[in-house]
Amino acid sequence: MNGEMKVGLFVLVGSVLFGAALFLLGDYSFQTYYPVYAEFTDVAGLPDKATVKLSGVEVGKIRKIYLKENKVVVQLAIREGVKIYRGAKFAVGSTSVIGSKYLQVDQGAPALGVVEAGETVLGEEIVPLDKAVARAVASMESLVADIRGEGKLAKSMQDILDNLRDITANVNDIVANGQPHAEKAIERMDSITARLDSMLIKTDEIVAKINRGDGVAGALVSDAKMKDDVTAAITNIRDASASVKDAMGRMTGFRTYLKWDYKYEPLAHGSKNNFGLKIYPREGRYYYVGAANMINTKDASEGTDYEALNTIDAQLGWDVGPFDLYAGVLRGSGGGGVRWKPFYNSRWDRLSVLVEASEFSRNRRIKDRPFNDPRYDVGVDVALNKYVSAGVRLNDLMETKRVNYTTRLVFEDKDIAYLFGFASLGALKK
Repeated sequence: MNGEMKVGLFVLVGSVLFGAALFLLGDYSFQTYYPVYAEFTDVAGLPDKATVKLSGVEVGKIRKIYLKENKVVVQLAIREGVKIYRGAKFAVGSTSVIGSKYLQVDQGAPALGVVEAGETVLGEEIVPLDKAVARAVASMESLVADIRGEGKLAKSMQDILDNLRDITANVNDIVANGQPHAEKAIERMDSITARLDSMLIKTDEIVAKINRGDGVAGALVSDAKMKDDVTAAITNIRDASASVKDAMGRMTGFRTYLKWDYKYEPLAHGSKNNFGLKIYPREGRYYYVGAANMINTKDASEGTDYEALNTIDAQLGWDVGPFDLYAGVLRGSGGGGVRWKPFYNSRWDRLSVLVEASEFSRNRRIKDRPFNDPRYDVGVDVALNKYVSAGVRLNDLMETKRVNYTTRLVFEDKDIAYLFGFASLGALKK
């Protein structure tokens, strides 16, 4: 091989390698795509070359993002053969709170027709994370102002508490009327207990004499059956005294809390509320019952929302050190969860981590989207004080990965606790 052939072969190989590098680095592909243009007012940091997902499945990529007058135009490249129906929702999604961004497309209705190549659609407005945090802080400040009595929330909560006080006032009257009798009964019970203790001492002396066969009593009850009957009677008296003391302890052992959760979901452009009652019949164990995802279903929806609305919660829970374990009905379906305080009994005790699992046999379609995997939610909460806490949730990790910002109010109501204790005492008397 002469020098010219070597040079020619070197140039040929170099050209092939250079072409292959251009093909790989230039993002070229043999797959054919058709263009769709989406207009936004703000793309919240969506990068070029990001992926496009239809109902959670990757179907294309972003070719270019540019400004057109006062709009941001995103040029999408959708794979040939993928049909996007009119009425579809185009929004900027995120794999997590600080994860990579992509363009999420929620499928439209087939009856409306197909989005054609080159057509321009309107994108859903999404609040960027920094603006959402700013709004959440502003909402928190407004909420704190309301709690301090400077807004409508404080007045509404005051009206609710006034109504609860009116409801419990009658119970308090009944209890007040019955309290003198109860006090006399307790005083009498203490007197009876003291007399029982004295009688038991004397009875022990009598039994000792009986065992020795001393005196007239020893002669009358010298047989073994009579001794057993006397011993059984004393045992029954002791058991009755213990039962009375246990009943009095149950009456004053209840604790109850009113809980209200407010949740805002940016992708759905809407908020929901949870309201319920948490009852501690004794230390370390509680029952919770309430309503979840409360919303007026007649309100117009601005975004896509996959949550089950206006459902119930009913759980049995245990407080074990830094862990709060609970199981039962979550948003109308079976499930359970754990809330963990990683800095339990320290200066950072305000922080808690939440993990929930539910809907283990889910197999349904919601707004033309299939849901087959169980639901898993995670979140972090920070307690501002003993009444107010705020946090962030990532809902349905296996399916939609929706971010929610949350605020919680908790109030202890001792009147309701006393009502439950009084009711439990009445049940014991039956």
